[in-house]
Amino acid sequence: MWTGGKFTEVKIGDDVFTVRQFPPFYAIRVLGELQKIITPALGGVLKGISENNGDMDTENLGDMLQIISNGLEKLAYTIDGDKLELALKLLLDEKYVAVKIEKTNGKKDFIRLDEGAINEVFEGRIIDMIVLAIKVFKVNYLDFSQLSSVPIGVQKTLAEIKLPSFLAQQVNTSEM
Repeated sequence: MWTGGKFTEVKIGDDVFTVRQFPPFYAIRVLGELQKIITPALGGVLKGISENNGDMDTENLGDMLQIISNGLEKLAYTIDGDKLELALKLLLDEKYVAVKIEKTNGKKDFIRLDEGAINEVFEGRIIDMIVLAIKVFKVNYLDFSQLSSVPIGVQKTLAEIKLPSFLAQQVNTSEM
């Protein structure tokens, strides 16, 4: 059994979760499944930018809504309920996510985020469940400080990809 991985505490509303980093092989498996869902959405975002010749201002709400709209439209054609459920189950694996619940003695303790806990915590709060899944994704895949064998310049470039302005810069640069 794997005993490594850092723990990150996440607060959503009144609930506190702890997210344990995935072991390497599980992380690769989850990433492989998620890329089937994420890649088409990124294609929609890039399509939205390229259709506007890269003249979009990422600080402008209207432009950002158009980018998001294109991504969501692409997602709607490529993801169904089964794929979305699979993605959430992979990310919210009870072996790696726990929630702090008040026990009968009034004390709060962490318990595994199994299906029963999910039903209790997220009843009527589906968006919060998606937000938690996104935070689990960030813990496992967006910590570029862990890329010890990658040169510093490449690490900085990868970190910049997370910034919204990066997409607009890429479109502007590719037109030259």
